[in-house]
Amino acid sequence: MTDTSKMPDYVDRLGHGEICFPQPLRLEGTTSYAFALDADSRSVQAFVDSQLNAACAPELRYETVGDTVLLTFLEVAAATSLSQTIGVQGDREAMFWVPLWEYREGQIFPRLTFWVPYLFINVDTGLVVGREIWGYRKTLGDIQLVTDPGDRFVARTTIFPTFADTTRAVENAELITLTGTDVHGPWRDDFQDIGGMLSVIMDQMRHPQGLLETMVEGAAFVWDIGKLAFDFIVPVVNLKQFRAAEDWTKACYQAITESPAHLDAVHRGGLMPGQWACTIRDCESHQIARDLGLSGTRDGDLLTTQARFAFWVNFDFTTRNGKTLWQAPG
Repeated sequence: MTDTSKMPDYVDRLGHGEICFPQPLRLEGTTSYAFALDADSRSVQAFVDSQLNAACAPELRYETVGDTVLLTFLEVAAATSLSQTIGVQGDREAMFWVPLWEYREGQIFPRLTFWVPYLFINVDTGLVVGREIWGYRKTLGDIQLVTDPGDRFVARTTIFPTFADTTRAVENAELITLTGTDVHGPWRDDFQDIGGMLSVIMDQMRHPQGLLETMVEGAAFVWDIGKLAFDFIVPVVNLKQFRAAEDWTKACYQAITESPAHLDAVHRGGLMPGQWACTIRDCESHQIARDLGLSGTRDGDLLTTQARFAFWVNFDFTTRNGKTLWQAPG
């Protein structure tokens, strides 16, 4: 546990334009739509090595879990700080979830955790809070849900098709799109609590190249999933860093942080009807398909891959104080 008594006091700017509101944060009335995509574990591992392990290995090391990543679109009805009286704000987000094994020097069993390498959000407060406190890789974007006119999920943001001195940014570009077929039937209510949700997801994720790949990892996975069902905390790790003012190739602060999200309540949810196709725009500023090893049908700069399954869930959660798991010296 980090000794916070030796840290300087935060200079509070509340009332002076502050938008980094303090944790913990309570988020109520969240509806999330999740899509399981097949990923190439070797590509994901190379991505993890370049973005996480490059900083913290060998003291802390991360390895991929299976061959699945989750893409989620969500809407939060009301988010508020539990530390200061400020107000309530909702948001919309789209993000990729990568399950990882966390290995620490001296420990035999790995720990199951999650990493969010791409996250798009439509409010500046949520972006700044996530990046400054926990190190989330958040980007401003416009998020469209299937409940909006258009019957699609879409994440739009600013992109650079190529990296060149003459390349002009493309604003509000459609980066990620999910289109469903035969999806207008009744949405199923398969669970009303956390245990039911985990049971449905685990059943769907069993696959010829499934999650339980070795005895050690299988035992760790069962233990961590059981622990999640008991304490309702989803651990998410990030590389939190700030570029040095003196040298753009250096970081004045660099750490692996954990952002624990406590599931306060799962109200209802279930499998989503129909088949869902995910289309991702290939551009140099967002190399999502390559980073996650996604495959499918290409049409110009668009890659379309089929979701293996999809589910929705309505829940409340609290983002708690984080942990510094590793910090660079100096």
